[in-house]
Amino acid sequence: MKRVKIMSLLACFLLLFGCGTTGGNDNNSSGSNTGSEAPNEQPADDEEQAVEDLTGYVVSISNDGQTRILVTGKHPSSGGSGISATIYTLEESTTVEDSEGEPLEAMDLLVGMKVTVWNSGIVAESFPAQSGAIKVMVDADQDELEQKAVAKALEGVDAGYPWHVEEVTEQGEQLFKVTLKNLLDDSEPVDIEVEVEKE
Repeated sequence: MKRVKIMSLLACFLLLFGCGTTGGNDNNSSGSNTGSEAPNEQPADDEEQAVEDLTGYVVSISNDGQTRILVTGKHPSSGGSGISATIYTLEESTTVEDSEGEPLEAMDLLVGMKVTVWNSGIVAESFPAQSGAIKVMVDADQDELEQKAVAKALEGVDAGYPWHVEEVTEQGEQLFKVTLKNLLDDSEPVDIEVEVEKE
């Protein structure tokens, strides 16, 4: 009787041990596959971390040890209907380039430039919103005079507000009309005519 019990216990033990080993091998093999695939997938994961966040104009720049840019514009996910404002902090790791892939520095960024900014998807809930910038891409097709016109128009309004550049129209040679909307109130947009000089 004892021999039957011992044999039964031994059979149960071997069965459990065998199942555990099989599961372990499967886990190990899938673990090693995951391990071998992870380096190949890592760049894709890094790219996925960069989320296209906002396309618009740089309306102010501050530098107190770190460069921060206030951008007002549209989120790609909004379908062009919603206007937003975000202050982006540029880190050492932030990529700055133009839309043709030419590398730029943070100090090359100017008020009035058209940009698209990517972030990690993490945004502080405030207004303007606040986020870190993974990538800033400057529109290489933007006319230099347009950038200067927007910058000059923004000099003519209260700097403490997030102004949205609704429209920029060329009125004549070196003469522009810039339409700005204060995103903090319901006031009507203002039209500012500015004259800019070619360098």
